[in-house]
Amino acid sequence: MNYDLVIKQGMLVDGTGKQAYAGEVGIKDGLIAAIGPKLGEAKTTVDAGGCVVSPGFIDIHAHSDWCPFYPGVRAVSKLYQGITLEIDGNCGISLLPVNDKCRREINELMASGLELPLHGLSMVDDDLKAYAAHLERCRPATDMGLLIGHGTLRGVVMGFGMRKPTPEELHRMEQVLDAELTKGAFGLSLGLIYPPSSYGEGEELVALAKVVAKHHGILSVHMRSESTQIMAAVDEMLTVAKQSGVHLQISHLKLIGKPQWGKSTELLQKIKQARAEGVQVTCDQYPYLATCASLDVLLPGWAKDGGTAALCQRLAKPTDKLLTETRAEMERRGGAAAVLIITTTGWKPEYDGKTLADIAQLLGVAPELAACQVLLGSRDMAPCCYFCLNEADMLNIMREQFIAVGCDGYAVPYDKKFFLGSNPHPRSFGTFPRYLQTIREKGLLSLEAAIYKITGLPAQILNVQDRGVLAVGKRADITVFDPATVADLTTYTDSIRKPQGIKAVILGGRLALLDGEQHGANLGRLVLHPEA
Repeated sequence: MNYDLVIKQGMLVDGTGKQAYAGEVGIKDGLIAAIGPKLGEAKTTVDAGGCVVSPGFIDIHAHSDWCPFYPGVRAVSKLYQGITLEIDGNCGISLLPVNDKCRREINELMASGLELPLHGLSMVDDDLKAYAAHLERCRPATDMGLLIGHGTLRGVVMGFGMRKPTPEELHRMEQVLDAELTKGAFGLSLGLIYPPSSYGEGEELVALAKVVAKHHGILSVHMRSESTQIMAAVDEMLTVAKQSGVHLQISHLKLIGKPQWGKSTELLQKIKQARAEGVQVTCDQYPYLATCASLDVLLPGWAKDGGTAALCQRLAKPTDKLLTETRAEMERRGGAAAVLIITTTGWKPEYDGKTLADIAQLLGVAPELAACQVLLGSRDMAPCCYFCLNEADMLNIMREQFIAVGCDGYAVPYDKKFFLGSNPHPRSFGTFPRYLQTIREKGLLSLEAAIYKITGLPAQILNVQDRGVLAVGKRADITVFDPATVADLTTYTDSIRKPQGIKAVILGGRLALLDGEQHGANLGRLVLHPEA
């Protein structure tokens, strides 16, 4: 056979967990056409000597909905990590669906937790069909799939108030969700610490989860607590899964704050017990000891009742109740010295890269009041790193074979000018290399088991049959990397750095990255749920 591309002399790890073996991979017409010891010549050859050849990595938890649409920018940081597919619209916040009535408010909802400069971006697409057409014009560097954000869905149907939906509103949410799933969304995401998704409760969540289950999608959830109430938060979501029959995907599993450290075994046992009882529940994780979220996660949920304008009114004259509850959440996350302001989105650039404790000292006020002032000045656009996790717990969670890997970040350029002097969380640049580096340095898993967690496992969770495994007839999404040197080179104060050790990435049978640099034009497109 005359192949389009052959990957030669590699060590093949097929994404199933089976033992690695030496071999070559022949690609033709976008598919894996042959796997064998010697496949002959091709139009293009990739020398994988000393490297592992694996399925393309799948980032199951991402927020790049907006990223392909920055004009004149190549948002390639996911590609450089070896990722070939990312799933966006997580944590209850998505670009879709939207309409003219709520466009401004949902624009603000998207921007509130964004680690990126807006550069004039605004939403133009009302539904998945329109988004797909837009993505054909503005091709991403990797393939993308979308979840529908519960907060966005709520905002479209019933606004941003802290209340239960009426029966009519709940029925309308079910209809809108069903329509977007029919068009190819992979499921629904909940962000139960982010208003307005956090205003949703049991009956509403179960009803929407049943719609997702009907389409064999996933219910991805940023749980209501990852700190003092984490066990209750897991119970809440397991109840939703049991009552709806949905596949539950717990996002970025972790334990926030010192009082929770050491409880990972108890947490994992609770999830394992549910799995043993037949509940469909899997998780994902990122390999960092700092979380990242908007500064407004320190605020009580009621403070955002009514949207950004109402929040800013409260921040301008914070009550004792608001300050007390903000201080309590700050302490749960490690205190003001553990909160690093990534950017104030142009309001006070001199605060970027400073801790909340530093800013409070500069202002001469208590840290909780400083938080209110930063949020007011930035109009609720102040993403932060929170240094509040424990390495032993992270590694314990990482060993589990039902826990995939997700960046929880963005596809972005390697251009410091783009970030206007700020340093986003390193996870947007190095999650998958850091994961492989951690596995290697800590000796946590075999290479075969480690690769299954970033290829075959997420493909199974997402119910995609055409990728995630090296096998004849599968889509030729392939990553070639050096297992001895692959590493994340970022730091929290110097995060805009390329990883090392990613030799090549093949996307849909075409060479997308070679010798650690992008090869040619962006090749990605929207991937639809297989039952769409």
